[in-house]
Amino acid sequence: MFQKSAGAVYSSTYSLPYPISSSYSTPLFTLTNHCPYSRHYSHSFPSKPFLARNARRYATRPTESDHSEVPHWPRSPRPTPYEIFGIQRGAPYTKRRFYQLVKLYHPDTRGPAASTGSSSADQLSNAARLERYRLVVAANDILSDPQKRRLYDHHGIGWIDGHRSHDLREADEAWRHQPGNASRNATWEDWERWRDARDGKPGETMYMSNGVFAALVVCLCMIGALAQMNRAESVGEQYVDFVQQKDSAIGRKIRENTVAASGRTKDERVGSFLRERENLLFDFQPGKLDSSPSQPTRPE
Repeated sequence: MFQKSAGAVYSSTYSLPYPISSSYSTPLFTLTNHCPYSRHYSHSFPSKPFLARNARRYATRPTESDHSEVPHWPRSPRPTPYEIFGIQRGAPYTKRRFYQLVKLYHPDTRGPAASTGSSSADQLSNAARLERYRLVVAANDILSDPQKRRLYDHHGIGWIDGHRSHDLREADEAWRHQPGNASRNATWEDWERWRDARDGKPGETMYMSNGVFAALVVCLCMIGALAQMNRAESVGEQYVDFVQQKDSAIGRKIRENTVAASGRTKDERVGSFLRERENLLFDFQPGKLDSSPSQPTRPE
């Protein structure tokens, strides 16, 4: 009878859930020393590694060190997107600090359960937290978009600070008074200095190597020589054609004269020669050598 009761006690003890404690020192149920079966079943309880492996893990509340890297809110009454996230102009933008600031200033995080009293954001009013949250979201919209960021860096377009200004003249004047703006750039030297100051590195002068320069000069000389050679050939061909045409015209004229004088007598040939000479030297006109009718003489 006693053996049966001891077995029942053991089976009920082993089937019950074993609680998890921080020390794992003693089980919830133990057999007394007067039971002769206690020494046979003491080693069958679950061990500590088994309990540690089956222990549940719970989410923990972030400690004070989680907010150590959150940048402080800028003291300027009109902070810029770079001042809000604590980064320099031209630096790559990551959303790590955006997530930190959203968790810090989101209106839904304000409450008895979320407030620890250790952060300066918990001491702000609802309106101030909402305004900071709006500025954080607006700054993220500008810096996360490369085109909007370029427009803001060059022209100050896209950013509206806490004081909403509907006057474009005032906004332009405020941008012109910002340090590092491009409003005073007039010459290319000013733009070069402005880009060097913005990018953080001076512009390097590019020089051509001696070998490349010599090869370029040789190529230009060869191109000029070929052009002059083609021009000389074309001019020579034109001159030869002109001489040939002139010789042909002279020969044709001589043949015409020879044919015209072949059937004439000696006197006719001499008269033709004289007429041609008179025509060349004294501007011969037809009928110039013909005898004119005698004028009547007046009586003296």
